[in-house]
Amino acid sequence: MKKGKTITVTGKLSRANWETHKNAGYASQSVKLQFRKKGSSTYTTVKTIKTSSTGALSTTVKATVDGYFRYSFAGTSTTPAVNAAGDFIDVK
Repeated sequence: MKKGKTITVTGKLSRANWETHKNAGYASQSVKLQFRKKGSSTYTTVKTIKTSSTGALSTTVKATVDGYFRYSFAGTSTTPAVNAAGDFIDVK
């Protein structure tokens, strides 16, 4: 990835629906996009976005240094918190 290029980070927040016995998108939830530099163990929040009506997540950021992006959901009274696995970006 070329330094300074805009990238799109996508994902989906879903949870079990016990009536249909399937996972369903979790709408209108605040989710943090986090980043950690290569060699670091600490994620920092870049921005907070809301899931769509289908639970989809999508936002753009600029690629500046090598590191990992992930989405982090703090949870609700009915749904536990979860962190996605980090996706690595290699900036040239």
